[in-house]
Amino acid sequence: MDVNQSHITQQTAAMDMDLMPYLMALLNARWLIFASMLVFAVLTAWWVKGKPYLYESTARVSVVHIDDPGGVSPDDRRASQVLTLVEHGFVLGTKHDNYEHVIQARLGSREFTERFLEQYNVYKEFYPNQWLEEDDHWREGFIPDRGEVLTTFGEKVRRIVLDEETQILSISMVWPDAAVARDWANQYVYTFNEYMRGRTLAEVQRKQEFLEGELGRSEVVEIQQSLFRLIEAQTAIAMLANAREEYVLEVIDPAALPFRSFNMSRKKRVVIGAIAGAMLATFGVLAWVLLGRMLRTLLEYRAAHKDKPDVTSESDTSLGA
Repeated sequence: MDVNQSHITQQTAAMDMDLMPYLMALLNARWLIFASMLVFAVLTAWWVKGKPYLYESTARVSVVHIDDPGGVSPDDRRASQVLTLVEHGFVLGTKHDNYEHVIQARLGSREFTERFLEQYNVYKEFYPNQWLEEDDHWREGFIPDRGEVLTTFGEKVRRIVLDEETQILSISMVWPDAAVARDWANQYVYTFNEYMRGRTLAEVQRKQEFLEGELGRSEVVEIQQSLFRLIEAQTAIAMLANAREEYVLEVIDPAALPFRSFNMSRKKRVVIGAIAGAMLATFGVLAWVLLGRMLRTLLEYRAAHKDKPDVTSESDTSLGA
């Protein structure tokens, strides 16, 4: 190793260990860092000014299992006859082992969500400037984008979470108006109970019409007795559906008026923006010093080796001679 290369190596090592240039650069650029922090704080304040506070309200419910349709379970009959397997399936219908997950999927289904949006006219909350509250209709010529509202409602407003340990469903609504978020959460539970009740009653009516038709065509006593038992069971299911207010979802903790916003406060966002601006300026100054020193070292290295003879070429020449 020659003297020049040793000198460059020592200089490079000294550069790696010397932190003073970085500290001096930060000290000299303190006003630039302060200005960057101030600019980012102002920009953040301007950005968050148009961002409203969001409030989240949650209703917690438990899923009611309808395993015994109104006291007509096949193993608990008051009559002497026992329901056959066919009658058992006709009364109870399809049973799901993952019943809570099925209810969760129905809560978030497109069919029920559209029904909720239409029933409570949620669209007017998404287009408040186009809704005439006094006249109770849209401005002339305006048609709300129902597809966009449905997507936004499902992705940003409504949240349905199932606790796998307790099997408790949490139905949350996020909206700038705290009262609207609370009302939507409670109305969502109530509307779903009515929705499932209507499905059950429609199915009961369809089965009763079918059974009554079969009863009029059958002349076999055993079949008539079986049909009477099935009609009795469907009547009990309809009575249960009409009598139970919380038909599928039992409210454990109704949604209340939230007092704290769901998102971060504006002051915290401004502070975070100012810190981000200061850190960005600091990293920029450090990167500038590092690149400058790397470039200066590279130029010194090239200058030191510019006039140095090529040892490989000289060796080849001497061997050829």
